[in-house]
Amino acid sequence: MLRLIQFLSIRLVLLTMPLFWLWFLALLVHTQTMTRNHSTPITERNIIPHNPNKEQGSNGSLPKNVFMVFEYLEYDLTGVLETPEIRLTQDHVKSWSQQLLNGVHYMHKNKVIHRDLKASNLLINRNGELKIADWGLARSWNSEMKRLTNKVITLWYRPPELLLGMIDYTTKIDMWSVGCIVAEMFRRSGFLKGRNEAHQLELIYKVCGTPNTQEWPNLERKCRLWKKFAPGPDDKIYPNRLAQCLRENLPHPKWMTDSAVSLIGKLMEKNPDARWSAEQSLDADYFFESPIVKQAKDLNMKFAVASVHEMDCRKKYEQNEAKRQAQLAQARKQAAFAKNAN
Repeated sequence: MLRLIQFLSIRLVLLTMPLFWLWFLALLVHTQTMTRNHSTPITERNIIPHNPNKEQGSNGSLPKNVFMVFEYLEYDLTGVLETPEIRLTQDHVKSWSQQLLNGVHYMHKNKVIHRDLKASNLLINRNGELKIADWGLARSWNSEMKRLTNKVITLWYRPPELLLGMIDYTTKIDMWSVGCIVAEMFRRSGFLKGRNEAHQLELIYKVCGTPNTQEWPNLERKCRLWKKFAPGPDDKIYPNRLAQCLRENLPHPKWMTDSAVSLIGKLMEKNPDARWSAEQSLDADYFFESPIVKQAKDLNMKFAVASVHEMDCRKKYEQNEAKRQAQLAQARKQAAFAKNAN
């Protein structure tokens, strides 16, 4: 039986290979011992040389090129949410939210920050298991680190402290992304969809309220760009409208309970020190109210589409857009022809 697999080609350079990647490979293996109730990194199946006859050093050293072979998962979360033919229930939203938090908690407990959590980086298999993928920006972390890369996390999921220039951030940057993802599952579309960094900050201000030093005491000291984006004397100070915005434009408004709003609100606190950790979030009332959260194996995964990922949705959108533009062009030609005929 032919087994579908995913290949990620990487280059290993002897002596200069970052120790993090050796450590990360060990973490991948270790996570395979976790229970199925946890969202884990995609399972590493094997590591093989690109060309074992040519690449291996004469002294038995590591090959320069290898392939990492991972399990294949039929869906990613973006593909699921953007495919109307797939019927979701609140059981899916609640279970995948909990699985995501379980995985992030395990990751943070092991001193790893992902730095690019988003819907398209969450893979889902036919057993209802959600797994965290795309670790290209991930790194080990500890509280003593004072100068970290600022330009991380895809724009729609980027927290305000990064947009305001913070470089000594913590694992809480991942938690803002989780809040955006949970909100996205309820909406089946992105929550804060900025066009650029300035617009993304503007959306955060309008939805979550304008940051201030009362709620965020070390704002000026930690965020080097705050002076640039701080409201002027004539600028509007926005109140926190997150609870109201979370209830707008929902396909199933009843799913967004007070407890769900509270959870997302704690995940999307502007001040990272006040933002909930994954461990705190797992104790949220949302996971203990009716309907009780289901395990992955109990989810109904009989979807109308056998497999779909973000790239499939993007191609479909581009095809529909090309078709729409062609129809508009044809309509203009017909209108011009009719005008000339008169």
